[in-house]
Amino acid sequence: MHLGGLLRAYHDAAATFPWTGREWQLEVRRPVETICHNDLSPGNVVFRAGVPVALIDWESAAPGPRAWDLGYAAWNWVPFSSEERCRAAGLPTSIAEKARRFRLLVDAYGVEADVGILRTGIERMRQYLDHLWTLVAEGSEWEVRLARRGVLDELAHEIAWVEDHAVALVES
Repeated sequence: MHLGGLLRAYHDAAATFPWTGREWQLEVRRPVETICHNDLSPGNVVFRAGVPVALIDWESAAPGPRAWDLGYAAWNWVPFSSEERCRAAGLPTSIAEKARRFRLLVDAYGVEADVGILRTGIERMRQYLDHLWTLVAEGSEWEVRLARRGVLDELAHEIAWVEDHAVALVES
């Protein structure tokens, strides 16, 4: 996966950025190893000839651990989703295939597949879901509509599925 190499190059470059004394839209996550993009979804990547070549949409960037971005990227790109959700999207459904794709991503990044990266992705998704529920409680129209359509409940189901299969997603 070329995305892993692109993310590693960005993280390496951003690791020397002087981050203290600045305001960030999102909270600083410890340990600070780099500036995380914090939203590595397919919609925030520029492609040339099908290959990821650039990251866009930086308003969520903030200091944090490399695994925070890597786990979230794996969640979106492997993707770490239940068989039902993958089947509905026409994506591979087997845990073994998801584990293989995870290894491709982290290999391209230059690290070993590790359940810690996956658990960091779970933590990131829990944080995102909590944020969405906060917006619902505040009456944000978009998030209220998402909640009414069951999208937030679906995300909670997906998080639980990944938690239940975390070890297999790394070791298969």
